[in-house]
Amino acid sequence: MIRLSQHTEDRLDIELSNRKEAQLSLQLDNAINKSDINQIGCSRYDGKQAALADGAHGSHEINQRIGITSHASMDKFRSQIHVFGGWCYDRQGISNLNQIKPDMVAGFLGELCDRDYARNTVQSYASALEKFAVVLDQSYSTSTPRSESWHAAIEGVRDEISECVQKDTVARAYADPQAIIDNLPSERLQLVGDMQLHYGLRIADATKIDGGKIDADNVLTICNSKGGQDHHVQLTDADAQRVRDICGDRCIGIKQAEYRSALQTACEATGQTWNGSHGLRHNYAQHRMHELVDSGTSHSRALVIVSEELGHHRAEITHTYLDG
Repeated sequence: MIRLSQHTEDRLDIELSNRKEAQLSLQLDNAINKSDINQIGCSRYDGKQAALADGAHGSHEINQRIGITSHASMDKFRSQIHVFGGWCYDRQGISNLNQIKPDMVAGFLGELCDRDYARNTVQSYASALEKFAVVLDQSYSTSTPRSESWHAAIEGVRDEISECVQKDTVARAYADPQAIIDNLPSERLQLVGDMQLHYGLRIADATKIDGGKIDADNVLTICNSKGGQDHHVQLTDADAQRVRDICGDRCIGIKQAEYRSALQTACEATGQTWNGSHGLRHNYAQHRMHELVDSGTSHSRALVIVSEELGHHRAEITHTYLDG
């Protein structure tokens, strides 16, 4: 299921088969790789100056000519286009990203408006679609540039977007998660926090880690995790020894309410907005995706790995953790 998160109950959920999910991810990877949108490591300022020198006028033309210059922006772009592509596959019956028409672009944004998504959320998707039109123009030959026709379609729904409720989307990942954990009042609470941040554990699993459940290869087994299944986590040597030192051969014995309360207090002490303990799993997923892709793992394979490490069984759910 592809799910675009938001504050209202009328959320957009899209069901795709595993085959279509894989097909969509592969097509998106191929399109990005064929284009020059990936400019990670380059200066956005230099790109803007080059666009101006090349005759670009206004923010629209400038943004069209500037690629994506950071990992975080690329992750968000992929996530948003994956949602849009899934919507086109499911609602419009296409089987190839090259088949997307301008009316589908307008229809997608219009549905977000109808479902009362926040204005900045819809505007963010509109900006991603503007960039994706350029990606497709560079990847597939066409007589009429999508960047022109898609822009016109997006402009056609600007009035609808302007009527959306203006509210900020809650970003779940923390700006400085380690500072929060370091401000927890005990070694046991800090260990729970680090297990969430460094291994992506759910709060229910992190608060019942057991030193007696670590085998000779430093694999920690968390019994009866979500869905009643055992969850296996490969710890580093240092973290395995840390768990043994703090827990001995018993469960850590931290109550979820105790940990949650301490974490909230630590957020306040470090000047960060309380986003729940789940925010640490968002930090883990985003860091882990960067780590895997930087080491040569394909984006689609990285989604699978991170999903499994988070204790899920569907690659597409990882997108939820990358979008904020």
